[in-house]
This record gives sequence, structure tokens and C-alpha cells, in this order.
Amino acid sequence: MNWTRLSLLFVTIFLTGVAVCAQTRTLPVYEVSRTATPVKVDGKLDDPVWNKVAPLSDFRQNLDGLPGVTRTEAKLIYDDDYLYVSFRCADKNIWATMKTRDQHLWLEEVVEVFVQANPREGSYIELEVNPLGTMLDIYLLDIRKPLHYESWNSQRLKWGIQLDGTVDGKNGDKGWTCEIALPIADVVTAPNLPPKVGDHWKLNLYRVEQRPTPAELAWSPTFQEDFHVPSRFGEIVFTSNLVR
Repeated sequence: MNWTRLSLLFVTIFLTGVAVCAQTRTLPVYEVSRTATPVKVDGKLDDPVWNKVAPLSDFRQNLDGLPGVTRTEAKLIYDDDYLYVSFRCADKNIWATMKTRDQHLWLEEVVEVFVQANPREGSYIELEVNPLGTMLDIYLLDIRKPLHYESWNSQRLKWGIQLDGTVDGKNGDKGWTCEIALPIADVVTAPNLPPKVGDHWKLNLYRVEQRPTPAELAWSPTFQEDFHVPSRFGEIVFTSNLVR
């Protein structure tokens, strides 16, 4: 056995692991383009602008930063009135049961958006949508300190979903898509409303899977059993790039 070669192999594997770990712990940044026309929020993702912006980096396992167990693609775009978020979720067995607004959707399968426009302010907004099209919208005054769920409902919030399958947790599905339009006016801590070119907001996106194998996925992993870690949120930068 060539011990020198074996030692070099171990060193290479170790350094590769260190590099991968460091990469996954780097907070991601996404440049948000501006749409010339409002997005029709129906979950279909067929507005031409969605094909003209790049997806965010791959979702990873929230606890350890390893590659996600299932494919999740998300994109962002904005105008003066809304921040638009789209999700495309591969899913062989879509499952959810909750149909009432502000139920604890995170206990089933769901996509989530967390927005903190000003890190110097403790407050942030949390939005969740499940494959049945049920919404949970929360305004939090600080980490895990929400206003009572039913006491804050965004009046101009829009969302929609589309299914390629059935919501019964059984095999045979292909996936589901979701669009959310968060009213810019709801983001009251933002330095500028609407945001100016070059403004930075903190943001994170999550996906919870339950069947066949439970998984918690994130755009920017928190490396904790908790999504409410603003210090680990990624960053979005509003640009002047105009898409039509």
C-alpha cells in the first residue's frame, strides 16, 4: 500500500469537505429584477417574466447544509407594489390537509417566505402556503414573538397554487407550483417604500416536506432546528434591471 498516496487522498477529501462546508455557510445574495408589468398571481408561473430571471441557488437541508432531498426552485421579482415570489416543487406524493387561514401549516407540507427589510429592527414577516392553497401570514415583532395570528392578515396579499397531482400523500404526483405577491406597503420597516435601486433586504425561503421522508429545506440554511434565525437569512438586492 502506498501510504503517501493514501495520506494525500485523505487530505484532499478533508480539504474538499472543509471547502463545501464553508461554501454552504456563506450567506447567499440574490439580485432582484424589476418587472415592467404586474405578475398574474395564479400559481401557473406562465408570466413571461419568470422565464427571464434566474432562480435562486439550490435549496439545501436546513440542519446541515447538504443537498436537498428533492428539487425546489424559487425566483423573485418586484415592482412598486409587490415583491413576487415563485416556487416550483418536485413532489411525488403531495400532502396537506389544512384549509383554514392561519392554521399551523408548517406541520404538513408547505413553502415559506421570511422577510426582514431592516436588520436593525427586530420585526419580520412570515408567509406560508400549502398545496391546498391555504395561507398563514404572520407579523413578528421579534424572533418568535408574533402578533396573534388572526390579528394581522395582509389585506392586499395575493397567492395561488397549481398542482400536477393530487393532495393525498400517495405516490404518482409530479409536483406543485406557488406564487406569492407580498405588498411592499406591508414591509413597514423598509428604509424606502417602494425600495430604491441598491436597497438590501434580508430574506429566507423554506420548504417543508413530510412524505415519504420528512425534510426541512432552505435557501440559506440556519444550521439549527429552527427557521427563525434572521442572522442566517440571505440577502436580496433590488436592481434596475427591467424585464418584460
